[in-house]
Amino acid sequence: MTDILARDAEVDQFHNTLFRELLTHMMEDPQNITPCMHLLFIAKNIERAGDLVTGIALQIHYLVHGELPEEKRPKSDVTSTMDIRFDIAEQLD
Repeated sequence: MTDILARDAEVDQFHNTLFRELLTHMMEDPQNITPCMHLLFIAKNIERAGDLVTGIALQIHYLVHGELPEEKRPKSDVTSTMDIRFDIAEQLD
């Protein structure tokens, strides 16, 4: 079970990194917004699939063992609470 939780955290971290990288590309050039948004939606769906698989694994573990694993499930996706600030003057130059 520890391996599954670690892999879920790895997928979450990859999503966070990709989110920041694509956001930077969108701020640098508005023409990047559409393709970057498509990639962000794909990445979010992959991250969500990882969460669902982890949830299924937890349910199977419970069915087999009659208890939830002692390890805490890490919440590594921070994109929904991320504070994004940039200087609008930089964008107008």
